[in-house]
Amino acid sequence: MLGVLILNTGTPDAPTPEAIRPYLKQFLSDRNLINVPRLIWKPVLNFCILPNRPKKTAAHYQQFWTEEGSPFLLTSLVQRDKLRARLTELMGEPVAVELGMRYGNPSTKSAIEALLDAGVSRIVVVPLYPQETKACAGTCLEEFERAFGEAMAERPKRTRPEVRTISHYWNAPGYLDALAQSVRDAWSYEPGKKLVVSFHSIPVSFQAAGDTYPESTKATAEGLASKLGIAPEDVVLTYQSRFDSRKWLGPFLEPELRRLAAEGAHDVAVVCPIFSVDCIETSYEVGTEAREEFVSAAREAGTEAPNFTYIPALGAADSVIGVLANLIMAKGA
Repeated sequence: MLGVLILNTGTPDAPTPEAIRPYLKQFLSDRNLINVPRLIWKPVLNFCILPNRPKKTAAHYQQFWTEEGSPFLLTSLVQRDKLRARLTELMGEPVAVELGMRYGNPSTKSAIEALLDAGVSRIVVVPLYPQETKACAGTCLEEFERAFGEAMAERPKRTRPEVRTISHYWNAPGYLDALAQSVRDAWSYEPGKKLVVSFHSIPVSFQAAGDTYPESTKATAEGLASKLGIAPEDVVLTYQSRFDSRKWLGPFLEPELRRLAAEGAHDVAVVCPIFSVDCIETSYEVGTEAREEFVSAAREAGTEAPNFTYIPALGAADSVIGVLANLIMAKGA
């Protein structure tokens, strides 16, 4: 039986400081993100960051939380269910699909345990980041290896399933078509309008160590523009969501939006391909903060009615579920 494990970053259990604090602690304890000596970092984390940041962050989460729970988790569960149905249809037999989060719940280990209990003989692991970087897919796969080893050690008589991984899918057949259609559904391009393609930034040190993320982000932006027929001068590649004082990959989103506004841009759309599901980095940082930044700067520059469009993440769209299902079929058959 084929098992599929889809992985993503995660979400707090509730939009409260009490729930955000352990989630943030787990996130900021990841050495793939914060590679600072623990003797230095732990006091900073425990006595400077964790007592203060959860309260501020909770206010942002509360703007988007629903009665049913975290929008991020709810969409991720729909992804899981639709992928399970699609793969079962394609293969003509049941396929076990589980969701695991790098931080928070459901944990990666709990998802692995569910697959093992279902009796799978092979597992395809898919971090849901189209572009690969150590800080996203890399840390998810590292956590998978740790949790998988632990789960297997607890089942000494269990035959070890064969494991295969899909580390990225930005260049998979159909992906750019799905992304382009999501832009068309939300925004109409005309010469002079600007499409900003924004990705989560990474420390420049990652690139220096051989991380190929910058190349894949550039190729994604160029491929998307080509699919949409957008002139090169109307496409802007940016990065966002840096969170410490290290040197990060740029140019950064908000300064670029201010530049576009100062140059007279009146209509801007932002799409964030690295995020497969909308989260606080998109819904709040882009949909709220970046929107306010551009509209304010454009009005100061004399634009009477500036327009800002955030292009939602692909989420559980049938188009991207089909792309993932085909990749998994090829990898796991």
